Amino acid sequence: MNKEDEEQKKLNELKNQLLSKYLTKEARERLSIVKLAHKDLAESVENIIVENALRGRINQPLTEEQLKNLLKSLSSDNEESNNITIKRK
Repeated sequence: MNKEDEEQKKLNELKNQLLSKYLTKEARERLSIVKLAHKDLAESVENIIVENALRGRINQPLTEEQLKNLLKSLSSDNEESNNITIKRK
């Protein structure tokens, strides 16, 4: 195992620890289900949670409802950027 693999493993462990600490059981379950269908979206949410936890912006674990709101806000941003408009003359 090289240094990069070891670093990546440590980062993943830290990420999992923070997610366990700052998500309720129900929220973790929902996030794992979302990850199966929308891996990019789930990883974005995980990164947001980890960043905010490291900066001290999260004081208590996020509930499933709060996670749903975060997912909705991110998915609506993606929907707007994925729209294609065709103008016909």
